[in-house]
Amino acid sequence: MSKILEKTEAIVIQSIRYGDSSLIVKMLTEEYGMQSYMVKGVYGSRSKFRPALFQNMTILDIVATQNKSSLAFIKEISLSHHYTNLFFDIKKSSILLFVSELLSKSITEAETDKMLFNYIKKSMMWLDTAEANYANFPLVFAMGLCRYLGFSPNIDSYEEGFHFDILDGRFRKDQNIIYPVDKEISKCFYEMCMQDIDRMNLAIDNKKRLLLLDVVVSYFKLHFDNIKEIQSYGILHEILGV
Repeated sequence: MSKILEKTEAIVIQSIRYGDSSLIVKMLTEEYGMQSYMVKGVYGSRSKFRPALFQNMTILDIVATQNKSSLAFIKEISLSHHYTNLFFDIKKSSILLFVSELLSKSITEAETDKMLFNYIKKSMMWLDTAEANYANFPLVFAMGLCRYLGFSPNIDSYEEGFHFDILDGRFRKDQNIIYPVDKEISKCFYEMCMQDIDRMNLAIDNKKRLLLLDVVVSYFKLHFDNIKEIQSYGILHEILGV
C-alpha cells in the first residue's frame, strides 16, 4: 500500500521514549484530529529534529507519511509558533502538565475538529503571554474544553442557592444529590463556567480556587470514560494553593 503524505499544523500532547533514540508522539492535528507518530532517531547524534520540539503543547507544522496499516512517521517539522516563556515559568509549566494530560485522556478519536484545535491553540498562546491573572486558567480552560467535547454542564439550570450536581451536570435546589457541591462553591462554579479565556475576571481566593479544581477534576472523571485519575492534579493543586 502506498504511503500518503500529510501536511498539517499540530499540537504536541504527549511524547513517549521508544527504544534508545526514538519517540512516539501523540499530537492533536488540525486536519486529522488526534494522531500518534513515530519520530526516529531524535536522540541520535545525526538527528535533524531537536528533542525540545516535542515538549507538551508545542505548536508545530509537520509533514508525515501515513500508512493506514502501521504507525505514521514524521518526515518534516518546523515550529508554527514560538512561545516566549511558557516552558520557563514553573506555574505555567505545571498548568501545561494538567492541560496536556486532560487532553490526552479526553480526546480519543481521530476526527477533524478545527474549532477545538483553534480553541486549544489560542488558549496556549494566551497563557504564554499572560503576565498576571492566569491562576484560573486551568479551570476556565477545562470547562471551555467541555463545550467543544459535548459534555458542558447545564448552566441554564442555575438559580441562587442551588447546588451543582456533578453527576447530572446541572444545578438543583434539593440536597438529595449523590455528588453535591456546596452552595457557595456552586455559585463560583457557575460564574467560572461563564468565563472566557481572554476575558477572565473571576475574583476568588486560593481556597475557593482549589475547591473549584476539585469540582472540575471530579466532573471530568465522572463524565469521561478514559479518565480514572489525573496524575498532574496533585502538582497543580500545590501550585494553585501558593
